[in-house]
Amino acid sequence: MIWPATIVCTVLGLWIAHIPGALLGLLIGSIVDRNLGLTRWSQLRARLPSTAQAQPELNAQQVLFMLLGCLAKSTGRVSPEHIQAARSEMQRLQLSPALKKTAIAAFSQGKDCRFNDLRSGLRTHYTAIGQTENLLLAGWRMALAQGLATPKQRRLLQQCATLLNCSPETFAQIEVQSMRSRARPQKTKATPNELDAALKVLGVSRSMSLAQIKKSYRRQVSLHHPDKLIGAGATPAQVQAATEKTRILHNAFAVARQHLDK
Repeated sequence: MIWPATIVCTVLGLWIAHIPGALLGLLIGSIVDRNLGLTRWSQLRARLPSTAQAQPELNAQQVLFMLLGCLAKSTGRVSPEHIQAARSEMQRLQLSPALKKTAIAAFSQGKDCRFNDLRSGLRTHYTAIGQTENLLLAGWRMALAQGLATPKQRRLLQQCATLLNCSPETFAQIEVQSMRSRARPQKTKATPNELDAALKVLGVSRSMSLAQIKKSYRRQVSLHHPDKLIGAGATPAQVQAATEKTRILHNAFAVARQHLDK
């Protein structure tokens, strides 16, 4: 890990005032790095006014893939699942080879950016309702690439929604829709243990028919759906808990249907 401001201030202090200057520069630089979260030279360059002024305006595709890169990196490291999710977005958008190169570069750039760096581009390209929803759906697909979004990823997507005037109700619907798509059954059959765990979550038994299990599943989803809590004035923590419960129910029913649907 590199501490750029610490290195610059230490070298500058050494040059100006030898050892005392270096010690003072070390202290000042470490404070700057810590407060600004600088760990790379690229982050320091991005903070320089001359660099920011020279940066060209981003197009809609660049903003999207920078956001995806930011979401992926927010977990600590970009995994193969994140990279595959980015490739899937390129295929979904049917990008040409030239546009794919631009998207890859934007994804890499996004790994070193912060939400504030995306504000202008988001407002420019994604304020229309359909554009906002498509952006958030793509963001959720990236956030769910490893199975479950982290709190940091959800906060980042919530910031996007707030900036683009997406209502809490719509944001919750997009989140649930994304989790439901993620929970669709895979080709491989669930193991007996996985099935037992899923049935326990749904509060049903193996002796029940798939139609009965589906009825129980729908009843529980109706009880825990975040939209109802939002309408009742629930806190963000309560909405998040309901969203997570809904995701678990979706996954459990997907496993049950996968095993029992003949």
